[in-house]
Amino acid sequence: MRTNDFELGTRANEHSAASACYACVECGREAEVEHHVVPRSRGGTKTLPLCERCHGKAHGRNMTTKVLTQEAMDRKKNRGERCGRVPYGFDLAADGMALCANSDEQGVLEVIRELREQGLSLRDIAGELNRRDIASKSGGPWIHSSIHRIVKRCEA
Repeated sequence: MRTNDFELGTRANEHSAASACYACVECGREAEVEHHVVPRSRGGTKTLPLCERCHGKAHGRNMTTKVLTQEAMDRKKNRGERCGRVPYGFDLAADGMALCANSDEQGVLEVIRELREQGLSLRDIAGELNRRDIASKSGGPWIHSSIHRIVKRCEA
């Protein structure tokens, strides 16, 4: 990995490729992010490769992807914006926030409840829905973990 030749590109498609071949200029570990020396909001274009830990130190806080994602989700919620997936059985209303029942999917939820009451396992329920050619939310085949999420949500 190179550490001294680090005048990296500033376009998004150059970031991931460049980070993969550079070492963190601070500690030498693999660079995971490109830190703007001068913030982009102030016209900065030059970046330095840093690992997540050193990037966090540069900002004086935890900068892992997990933490940054959670902070972004929290900001969206505080602004009243919707976060996360639209659960099976519902569609997103025209306002982009509220959920409204999807009658076809609500019928499938009833089938899932009935099959579960009959004692079928989550895998068997997924197999039965696939056998009946019932579409999942994504349009792909049903898998037991999707059934588990639905059953758990319906029990709550």
